[in-house]
Amino acid sequence: MSKRERSLPLFQKDLLNEALKQSFLKLNPKVLFRNPVMFTVEIGAVVIFAVCIWILAGETSQGSFGYNFAIFLILLLTVLFANFAVRSRKHAARPRPILCVKHVKKLLQKS
Repeated sequence: MSKRERSLPLFQKDLLNEALKQSFLKLNPKVLFRNPVMFTVEIGAVVIFAVCIWILAGETSQGSFGYNFAIFLILLLTVLFANFAVRSRKHAARPRPILCVKHVKKLLQKS
């Protein structure tokens, strides 16, 4: 295996940074509306965040702040991870002709 083949990482830093940036930009409800499941999860996160603020204001009938805040974080991380996965998959699905040609050459040499 040549050095050039080894130097191509599975996850390229610039692509991951771009995917992370886009996952936060996709939190816009106008963008998430196209995906009804993630839009619903985002609405749930907003409602739970409002409940957290309500608890901090003195409400005691909605459970503990820690529990509600943990649920909020889980919902928010779910939406962020889904957006990140979609964006990084789009970058990973990009054709890489150099690798494809090398793979074909190797297969032809073996046969």
